[in-house]
Amino acid sequence: MPERGKALGKLGFLTIGRFDEADPRPGHEQTLSMIERAEALGFDSVWLRCRHLQPGISSPVAIMAAASQRTSRIELGTAVIPLGLENPLRLAEDLATVDILSGGRINPGVSVGTPMLYDHYKTTLYPETHELENFSKDRVVRLLECLRGEPVSDFEGKVGIEDFSRRVQPYSGAWPTGCGTAVACRLRSGRAGRASTT
Repeated sequence: MPERGKALGKLGFLTIGRFDEADPRPGHEQTLSMIERAEALGFDSVWLRCRHLQPGISSPVAIMAAASQRTSRIELGTAVIPLGLENPLRLAEDLATVDILSGGRINPGVSVGTPMLYDHYKTTLYPETHELENFSKDRVVRLLECLRGEPVSDFEGKVGIEDFSRRVQPYSGAWPTGCGTAVACRLRSGRAGRASTT
């Protein structure tokens, strides 16, 4: 909270992006239109609540990508992506792509720990490894390493006409250099490369 008598520096809002299960497109369009309108009204940020197996935003990174093409200033954040349902390398590729498409306006938040209702779908999500999965902050560390451009492969070079890199592509170069030990870590993408924990 700002000090008494001092104006707020920034204003954002959170949405769960509800939609009708029988016809989800209008709900997603409404979410994107709301983000466009919020930018026009002067909001500084929008935060997308991730809702798996519910009629809400199940893919906030895809919504951020779409919103980045309809807006030019508003920051696009997630609150939060449960890392237990994600592969850190694949999520890093998606986040880096959207970071580039948005001009560095994304502010992804992630959480660690066993995903909500995990026992009800763990064999679908991780058929062979559901009892071995590590849902600790190590997943955040792996995500950050991928985003920072640290090697994820021991091969770099050509195979036929294909070029391969040791690091995640695309590489946006805009990611933090550290993360605290709290259960959730907010990844701040701005060019200053800051990270904070929540």
